Amino acid sequence: MPQRLENRYAATLSGVITLRMLGLFLILPVFMVLAVDVPGYSPVAAGLAVGAYGLTQALLQQPFGWLSDRWGRKPVLLLGLALFALGGVVAALAETMTALIAGRALQGCGAIAGVAMALAADVTRPERRPVIMAIIGIGIGGAFLLSMALSVPLATLLGLEGLFWLTALLAVLGMALVLTLPTPPLPEPEVDTGGSAAALPVWLLALSVFLLHGAMTLLFVILPPMLVNDFGLALPQHWKLYVPTMLASVIVLFPLLRRVGRKLGEHRMIPWAFVAIAFSMALIPFSSAWAVLGLLVTVYFLGFNLLEAGMPALLSRITGSRGRGRRMGLYSTFQFLGAFFGGVSGGLLLSAFGGPSALLSAGVVCGVWGLLLRAFSTRFFPTGSTV
Repeated sequence: MPQRLENRYAATLSGVITLRMLGLFLILPVFMVLAVDVPGYSPVAAGLAVGAYGLTQALLQQPFGWLSDRWGRKPVLLLGLALFALGGVVAALAETMTALIAGRALQGCGAIAGVAMALAADVTRPERRPVIMAIIGIGIGGAFLLSMALSVPLATLLGLEGLFWLTALLAVLGMALVLTLPTPPLPEPEVDTGGSAAALPVWLLALSVFLLHGAMTLLFVILPPMLVNDFGLALPQHWKLYVPTMLASVIVLFPLLRRVGRKLGEHRMIPWAFVAIAFSMALIPFSSAWAVLGLLVTVYFLGFNLLEAGMPALLSRITGSRGRGRRMGLYSTFQFLGAFFGGVSGGLLLSAFGGPSALLSAGVVCGVWGLLLRAFSTRFFPTGSTV
């Protein structure tokens, strides 16, 4: 496929995912602060509301991937976005924390992450996939940056209810974009080789994304209150940390990904990205200077974005087109299980031990995992492409 078409399809698919993720990210920076006023609030309940989305996403990722291998990617994308919009409506109408948790869980029923990654892999060449995944990832990063600038003003104007109505609208706009995407032919039925050795890299990547998103969700349960209480940074000013650090990480990101893509070397990059995340999370609680905090958050975003682009690109290479939706669904199942676990454990650790202990613990776990992957990556991850 011509590179021009690959870029166009990637940009369109990035737009779909960006609109959906913008709906999520607009909620994330302000939820733990605004949820205090919702009847039935507790730190654990609020953490559950943050993570409930991830639990239902996790339960439905593989069924949605399986359906996309049989029905096609586009119909399943449309179904998932419709469920996400419906969940936004339920959350907007919620009057208690229990109802809000239910709305977040229904939003999570729109489990399209694996389907979207499978479609991106369907319409791109193997050597281009790290960059294409990065284009999609940068769209998500752009949604994050935009949410940092808009979340508090919109929350002030619309309230938590209005933000959830906005998430529903963004999902509908995403459905309109899906209709402009190409319709690739259905993949051939998967031939199960039954080899446990072939399945091991898939499971290693699934466990890796579980840890990545668990740590990310925990970070955003812990860091916003820490910025307010320890750094004296009012909620409307949080963008001053997030936006420059994300932009700085992106400047470094693309040159690294181009080099990784040319060498098909994602398996060598992944362990070091986990070590970078471990370093930043473990040291954030001990950073008293604003410049040090900014540097650590930049390192975190760089490691996170490298993994967000590199791991699905590696997975698409080692699985091939047959059964790609199902395996991407398994990967995304663990991604959102991680988000659920991170939200709930973040709330529990915050209540029991405080934010610094939670971040330090997450950093240690990420570091140990990165070193284990470093020891075994060349043994378990193939370096060629199965298209």
